[in-house]
Amino acid sequence: MRGFIILLLIASGCALHVPPTLQAPPHSFVVSTGGVNRSAIFLHRVEGGIVLIELGWWGAEEALAEGLKQLGARTDDVIAVFLTHSHRDHIGAWRSVRHAPFYLATAEEELLFGREAHGGWLPSLAEKIRGSDRPAPEEVQVHAFSSDTVFAFGRDTLRAFLVPGHTEGSTAYLFRGTLFAGDAIAKTWISGFRPALGRFSVDASQARRSLESLRERIAPFEVSLVCTSHLECSAATDEFWADVLGN
Repeated sequence: MRGFIILLLIASGCALHVPPTLQAPPHSFVVSTGGVNRSAIFLHRVEGGIVLIELGWWGAEEALAEGLKQLGARTDDVIAVFLTHSHRDHIGAWRSVRHAPFYLATAEEELLFGREAHGGWLPSLAEKIRGSDRPAPEEVQVHAFSSDTVFAFGRDTLRAFLVPGHTEGSTAYLFRGTLFAGDAIAKTWISGFRPALGRFSVDASQARRSLESLRERIAPFEVSLVCTSHLECSAATDEFWADVLGN
């Protein structure tokens, strides 16, 4: 039943309010996975194969297979996986794509493997109650970066920006005009878009400072859309950033 519900959500892009620039087969597609709140996997076709941003949570392997089908691709076609961070709701489908290189910040590598514990009282408590399924170092090939980094896929350029605070190695990715912010930006029903929520984060103050710096770092580039990993998206306007930063 859970799988049926996931596939039903996937099949209805409008129900998830996914921007049409991201839900555009065969070039891109977004799938939603389950959990406490929905967690997305963003799929992009580039020269040479498929690039993924995030790997979702409950039902992630099933959801990923459906997303790849929408792009006319298979798991073997995935050539790169980019993680914004390594909380359990962002790495669910790792087994399906463990053949591909994983890209994430250096400060996040030991957290991905479970050799260091996540901070933030809620993620820490969740791991103590029930550990999450994580790869061992020999199971995935990790390419870690310790500063803002540019990756090229044919004519496409993906830019990684470090935004520590939510986790030690939280990263935002700019690709085709969309800033994939992970959980560095959160949205609540009451307050709207805000910096990473303190109960989930290692250092909420640092998370805010990281976003202030990020806005300056992305200024030279075309950014039309900002999306969190939980399918909350907004036009990247001055008003949006003013709301996020409380200016």
